Amino acid sequence: MKNLLGNRVKLANLPTPIHHYPRLSEEFGFELFVKRDDLTESVASGNKIRKLEYVLYEALREGADTLVTCGGVQSNHCRAVAWTAAKNGLNSVLLLKGARPAHLQGNLLLSDLLGAKARFCSDNEYANIDALAGQVCAELRSKGKKPFWIPLGASTATGSLGYVNMVRELQESGTTFDHIYCAVGSAGTFAGILLGCQYYNLPTPPTGIAVCNDTNHFMKELNRIQSEFKKSYRLSVDLSGAGPAIDDSFVGKGYALNTDEELRQLIRLARAEGLVLDPVYTLKAFLGLIGHSRDGRIKKKARVLFVHSGGHAGLLSKNEELEPLLV
Repeated sequence: MKNLLGNRVKLANLPTPIHHYPRLSEEFGFELFVKRDDLTESVASGNKIRKLEYVLYEALREGADTLVTCGGVQSNHCRAVAWTAAKNGLNSVLLLKGARPAHLQGNLLLSDLLGAKARFCSDNEYANIDALAGQVCAELRSKGKKPFWIPLGASTATGSLGYVNMVRELQESGTTFDHIYCAVGSAGTFAGILLGCQYYNLPTPPTGIAVCNDTNHFMKELNRIQSEFKKSYRLSVDLSGAGPAIDDSFVGKGYALNTDEELRQLIRLARAEGLVLDPVYTLKAFLGLIGHSRDGRIKKKARVLFVHSGGHAGLLSKNEELEPLLV
């Protein structure tokens, strides 16, 4: 593992700081700390860039000149890939689930600004994303390009190394916590934190709050990542017991969908202490954290670390939903 952690291209501003929120701590009855991974970079802010440091290392080693990936129309990951490509003199192609919107906004606007080429996919096309990616990569090769395929969220064994590296930062800081919380959307961040806690002997395994799908889905993803470590790196890791640490009861209306009450909580937290969350990932994860405090899973005066995985650009596509609530 130690050798693998050195196989990266430095993209993010690391280590990210840990901020304490005293007023929210007093309100909730536990000590709230936030790992500010929304500060990893400006345009490419968030958790994805940590993963892409390791994925880009592989892509450059293979001589790639075009990064190809997938996600929703407002994908944070796709925006981070577009930035990574532009930063390193590469091209990028984004396979986006959904119809082309009438106007560019949020992550899509930033991706276009960075020169990414978007291909909008129907639900049926996206359901067979690996086949579509193979087709697009073949088309690029026929034009003399050297594409490198990055799966959803860069949530691969390679990508998860970015969050093993984050745990190294925690270990080196000497700061300890009773709980670590993060959002679970494609499982790579959660897998990396879990592996990092194992590797660095941190006694606090993470709790993941699902923002889409259910625990069974994410266990399949963790098993895939575990198998990739064995196949690609001949490294045996164990993610098999993570199921109880993933809570899928805060998905709500579904991925990237919010109730007015959820958005009111987003506004309240922002105004209470300047903690601005994103509507897709960190808001739902933070509401899960609060729920666990209320049902006693987080004890009074516990030290809780919340991993802020970024995604602020997603707020810009929620303007019509948020505006009526901003009173």
